[in-house]
Amino acid sequence: MSTPAPTSKNATRQRDDALTERQHLVLDAIRKHIAEQGFAPSFREIGEAVGLKSPSSVKHQLHALERKGYLHISANKGRAIELYDSGTDSQTATVLPFPGDTEASESILASRDVPLVGRIAAGVPITAEQHIDDVMRLPQRLTGSGKLFMLEVHGDSMIDAAICDGDYVVIREQPSAVNGDIVAALLDDEATIKTFRKDNGHIWLIPHNPAYSPIDGTHAQIMGKVVSVLRRL
Repeated sequence: MSTPAPTSKNATRQRDDALTERQHLVLDAIRKHIAEQGFAPSFREIGEAVGLKSPSSVKHQLHALERKGYLHISANKGRAIELYDSGTDSQTATVLPFPGDTEASESILASRDVPLVGRIAAGVPITAEQHIDDVMRLPQRLTGSGKLFMLEVHGDSMIDAAICDGDYVVIREQPSAVNGDIVAALLDDEATIKTFRKDNGHIWLIPHNPAYSPIDGTHAQIMGKVVSVLRRL
């Protein structure tokens, strides 16, 4: 006499036993938020619920759950998570809606998750997980297309270009620039925001504050062009 197949509930419990304690907490936090709010939580909300400070740590746990078949994360859509009712793709998936009306939902769907990057090391991809301090969702009509990242501005060297200390600049990743572009450049593992200028084959990084001198950009690595500036009042 054959052994009865496990029920869906028992099968789910068996699959849940394969999760780490942290993954259990993340999955429970997502389910609780969905039950209370009707849509999936952000990386920040998940982190606050389970004690993870870094969005990259949350992302790591979500990808682990995705590999185990518990959910699916849509690229560049912070709340677009498909939560599976069980740990296999053959089961029914719940596609979590965005909050708000249709017009607002379409606007959210047209947004981008842009990583806020901290200290950058030469030779390592800009948006590598160890660099990411936070993730911000921004409308695509503000940022444009392309591969994007953000930096927080420190100092007042670009104040006459309306880029101030504490601002956030959105940067489209690209290895080159033309005269007049405001760029993010890497100098000795430090990122700086300056205007790109090439005179007679020589590259200069130009500040917009008379208190600062132009920087020799011969050995600078152009990381991208500034496409937006955000300021918190």
